[in-house]
Amino acid sequence: SGKLITRIKMLDGARWSPSLSAWHLPDTEENRIRFKLPSALDSQPSEEGMVEIENFKQWLRSRRYSENTINTYSEALRSFLVFFRAKNIAEITNHDVIMYNNQHILQKNLSASYQNQVVNAIKLFFKTIRNTKIEIDTIHRPKRAKVLPNVLSKEEVKLILNAHSNIK
Repeated sequence: SGKLITRIKMLDGARWSPSLSAWHLPDTEENRIRFKLPSALDSQPSEEGMVEIENFKQWLRSRRYSENTINTYSEALRSFLVFFRAKNIAEITNHDVIMYNNQHILQKNLSASYQNQVVNAIKLFFKTIRNTKIEIDTIHRPKRAKVLPNVLSKEEVKLILNAHSNIK
């Protein structure tokens, strides 16, 4: 691990990120080729998609959505439109939304809350900006994960009660 960090530090543009606690490199085509990553063009929506995302952001701002919501929804929409960058937005159907869910969200094991955010963003986008006949309400939303509470055993409770140093 130390050798790898030393090698990364020697590369042009290597920077330490205190917030990420990691070394990082600029996202350039050269670095993408060097590390066998897909081209940056493959991670961008089509030109039509970029325009539509901007329209969506403007619509959200005009309705006074919070900047957090605007960022969350526009990033979710961006991810969706990157997935379908080779397709005209007018040709996107319910089937495509289901396919995105299965081939992107579920395959990458993304969270149910992220899936809900994407569905919300897509639903709002197609309803307000595109005004299309996509029936987004038929898209299934994930059930919320049921997490059991952390429960202490009788022995653990006894240890806590007997651990006092001051009788008061």
